[in-house]
Amino acid sequence: MYIVTQELRKILKKPFGKVYKEPPCISGKVVAIGDITTKTLLSKNIIPHLSIFDLKTRRNIPVSIDHRFRKVFEVKNPPGCISDEAIEMIKYLSKVEEGNTALKVEGEEDLLALPVIKYFPYGTYVLYGQPDMGVVVLRIDEDLKRRVDKIFSLMVKR
Repeated sequence: MYIVTQELRKILKKPFGKVYKEPPCISGKVVAIGDITTKTLLSKNIIPHLSIFDLKTRRNIPVSIDHRFRKVFEVKNPPGCISDEAIEMIKYLSKVEEGNTALKVEGEEDLLALPVIKYFPYGTYVLYGQPDMGVVVLRIDEDLKRRVDKIFSLMVKR
């Protein structure tokens, strides 16, 4: 399990890339992190390869996602952490060819963009919500993977 330090928490609050009010037109493999990001993409008929959500927004406001996913997996991931279970599932899902898959998280999904960037192939788009700002759109490349490796090195490993 990886645990976020207070110092790292400040770094992670800043967007990792460009923030859009509305998701731009993108083509390719998309991973959506978060309930609102997933709902927004689905409402625009953009079906993510993988959607990661916990059915809550702002930590405790219930969200329903009315979509029929091809397959739904579940993991536990405590707040402020990246569990080994979540990492192993994301590694597995990074190799699955079929899309329209969901990963339902018991706990918190916010940090799971990090293992997605670490394990999904180059060229994959990762979208996550930036509270009160919009959606961050990232395209996985060597530089982004290096940045994520640095963040993992700053986390407490248990």
